[in-house]
Amino acid sequence: MKVLVICKSSRSIVCSAKKAGHTVYALDHFGDVDMVKCADKASSFGDIPETGIYELARSFGDVDAVVLGPGYEKLKFKNTLNNRLSLIEEVNDKLKIAKKFRSMEIPHPETEPLDKASGLGFPLMIKPRSGSGGMRNAIAINEDELAVFSARDDAGELIAQEFVEGIPCSASLIGTGDDAVVVSLNEQLIGVPWLTRLPFAYCGNITPFVSGFSEEMIRYSTQIALEFGLAGTNGVDFIRTENGIVAIEVNPRFQGSIDTVELSTGINVFDAHVEAFKGWLPEPKKAKCFAAKTILYADRKVVIDNRLSDRLIKCMNTGRAVDVPQSGWIVQPDEPVTTFLGTGKTRETALGEAGRYAHSIKVTTET
Repeated sequence: MKVLVICKSSRSIVCSAKKAGHTVYALDHFGDVDMVKCADKASSFGDIPETGIYELARSFGDVDAVVLGPGYEKLKFKNTLNNRLSLIEEVNDKLKIAKKFRSMEIPHPETEPLDKASGLGFPLMIKPRSGSGGMRNAIAINEDELAVFSARDDAGELIAQEFVEGIPCSASLIGTGDDAVVVSLNEQLIGVPWLTRLPFAYCGNITPFVSGFSEEMIRYSTQIALEFGLAGTNGVDFIRTENGIVAIEVNPRFQGSIDTVELSTGINVFDAHVEAFKGWLPEPKKAKCFAAKTILYADRKVVIDNRLSDRLIKCMNTGRAVDVPQSGWIVQPDEPVTTFLGTGKTRETALGEAGRYAHSIKVTTET
């Protein structure tokens, strides 16, 4: 099958599709070394109008399927392997999903528009009403700080949510619209200080996530998938608290955990995604190892010079680095530099391996 992937960062989807045996074309922003290596043909684009994306897409000729990543899901193509746009918009709306979770009796933080947030108590998590990734999330610890957010020009696009302490985690599932199966539970790395300065930035995953609440995560995720009719690969984010599991949001698309899910379980997520649109679900597989993914962010402007590029490509060739930028690429502060992977028999071994490579490259970017 000929597949076109349009995404800001398409590497994980493109490489999964290639491993599944497809002919893969890619349009993305970064043009990473390993994405270009996996794709049969790839083009990069910056800030261009929608018509420019369609023009670039036509340059690949006819394709059998199109996968649209976050920010590009409103593009209109035939044979898209995505959830319906109306569904995506519904589950991305944090106010609507909060009401829906309550009606489904799924634990969820109290959530209100900013102008009704005072009654929730402090601290509060301030988030965009739509979107994911945590880059724009912030904490308000009192009325004065809440007033600062309320005075912003974009205050109408923000929501306030009860702050929940615990371990961020997620469920990765495959759905047909009528049925669903959870293929892995994952720990999320959020705002890890040795990877980023941003307190709520997504910094990677560890698969599997072992806790005493696996059954609840699977039950809630399946319930959500069936309620909304989710198709293909989707994710549900949770917080594991001392008292149980709290659902946070739904990601109705390919998730960042694809690398660790595939390394840990052996499932090809893209293949499962395609088959789900035909009505087929994969058999869940027991994790064969722990897999960790760490995303290193720049704390200053970083130029990918030849020396740094050579080191990253060497790591890539040994399977330890992915999302490797092209030589000459300029990484702005608080943007991701690259991603590292590690595997092992324990969580600590896998994270230690991925962390060791991240630390080595971090030192290089600071000298």
